[in-house]
Amino acid sequence: MSEASAPGKQPVIIPAVEALAASRYYQMGEATVRAVDEVTFTLARGEFAALLGPSGSGKSTLLNLLAGLDRLTAGNIRVQGAELAKMDSEALARYRRLTVGMIFQSFNLVPTMTLADNVELPLRFAEFPRAERRDRVHELLAGVGLAGRAQHKPSQLSGGEQQRAAIARALANRPGLLLADEPTGNLDSRNGQEVMALLEQLNSQMGVTVLMVTHDPALAARYARRALHMADGRMLAAEVAQ
Repeated sequence: MSEASAPGKQPVIIPAVEALAASRYYQMGEATVRAVDEVTFTLARGEFAALLGPSGSGKSTLLNLLAGLDRLTAGNIRVQGAELAKMDSEALARYRRLTVGMIFQSFNLVPTMTLADNVELPLRFAEFPRAERRDRVHELLAGVGLAGRAQHKPSQLSGGEQQRAAIARALANRPGLLLADEPTGNLDSRNGQEVMALLEQLNSQMGVTVLMVTHDPALAARYARRALHMADGRMLAAEVAQ
């Protein structure tokens, strides 16, 4: 019997994210750019947090590190207990497929593919059986209100519909961590509210941990339970947003 399950013992709860002096430096000639500089913070499982700061503060670089799209110069990041710094390229690719979902400001849908095919892509990469892929795509598109648009291409959709499709794709492999980089940045107010309501629902009803980059303090205060503030590559403060 493990210690975590022994009678009288409380189960060990592993945080969704632990960043420990995480750093990403770039060399530009003789100058060193400290894009992310010894950042330390923790996200609990099921938390909805916002990451705020001016342009160039390191928010997107930090998100790319958490997503496994970039590598640390120093420090460490653990996501659901797995240490990203110790992963080789194959392990990072598997991590990106199965553990983390990414939502981009620019949607990043493949323009020549239908909505259903776009959402199915992560399932193909993960080698899910064809019948299972089909059922999962239908479930995902229905969940974001796009079941009737499955055979449309991105150019035939509004910005809000494209972002909802991008969220469905990010959820294809049931990730525990959802990273959203300015998810309402290219949307009008109404579509932005619809997308945020969807993210809030995913967090509250499905328990998905959400970290959202935003320039908008009002957006963070309305939807996130905690706000993390960055400037010049450093984490300045963490505060309850609501």
